[in-house]
Amino acid sequence: MTSKKRSKIELSEAQLTFLKWERETPRKELTEAFNKRFDTDLSADNIKAICLRHGWKTGRTGRFEQGHKPAANARPGGPNSTSFKKGHRPKNWQPIGTERITGDGYLQRKITDTGNTVDDYVEVHRLVWEENHGPIPSGHIVTFKDGDRLNCKDIENLMLITRSEHAVINRMGLSKVSPELKEPVLQLAQVKLKRTERSGKEVPHG
Repeated sequence: MTSKKRSKIELSEAQLTFLKWERETPRKELTEAFNKRFDTDLSADNIKAICLRHGWKTGRTGRFEQGHKPAANARPGGPNSTSFKKGHRPKNWQPIGTERITGDGYLQRKITDTGNTVDDYVEVHRLVWEENHGPIPSGHIVTFKDGDRLNCKDIENLMLITRSEHAVINRMGLSKVSPELKEPVLQLAQVKLKRTERSGKEVPHG
């Protein structure tokens, strides 16, 4: 009896960008933040495998390397026991409302000040969509009609599609068509998905 081959988890560009940007976050925390942000149910092992596949390492070993000795003046309270006192702000602290561009070109805005950048910063295109249309439904993502990730404050440039539609469009190589062709391409993807469902084949999830 042969074992069933596991299907490869396919992620959207936004999901991959999130993992790449937050790759140094401990895997357990990253998994919780990822599932909360994208309404998914991936395990820490799933996230770890995806990060390893892309060469995204935490940069942490979780232990002292051979030959490493704790500082002689280390306090019994443990590492950083006095480094960050309540109310202390690190040098790179930014106020709520600050915007930044991620390494993959997405504009994010700081909306909370918990000290955890995974939760504090949210993609602006998501905020703009939700301000105009309400919460993004489960299984959906917001894309850019003109392909410009920084043109994210114009609601007319944003389009809501399902993860499956996004996966089909990418597979067809039509993700970078001109804005006026976005709707026809989306309709084509929807037709292909209906055919896939009728044939009983597995529907792709982007």
